[in-house]
Amino acid sequence: MAQLRLDDDGYCFACGRNNPRGLKLEFKLDKENCLTTEFRFTKEHQGYKDIVHGGIIALILDEVMGNLSWKLGKNAIGAQIDVRFKRPTSVGSTLYFKGWIEKEERNIVYMKAEARDKDNALVALASGKGVRLE
Repeated sequence: MAQLRLDDDGYCFACGRNNPRGLKLEFKLDKENCLTTEFRFTKEHQGYKDIVHGGIIALILDEVMGNLSWKLGKNAIGAQIDVRFKRPTSVGSTLYFKGWIEKEERNIVYMKAEARDKDNALVALASGKGVRLE
């Protein structure tokens, strides 16, 4: 199998600036090496009527973990994600996402992420594993 090349052409659905239909997430790295972003959900992001599709929330949780891995030089790609939804989110709401690295073992990076609403209530919690490419 040929070596996997991961080039960024700015078209990532989650964070790419060049994708006209993408989410265009913007991230901030804090002093504790946690990555944060926020996103306001519109009607286009719904599953059931007026409720945000859980897959879009899971996508952002996955992105905040994966993006953190690269920002910290871990260079890991997602291998596994587990998402626990705690409460529904209404269309029109903004969620606040945070990701962090729990631990590292050889070529595996263990990460966690959460989504909280404006009242700081936990909406979803994710855990993931990334495999280092190096």
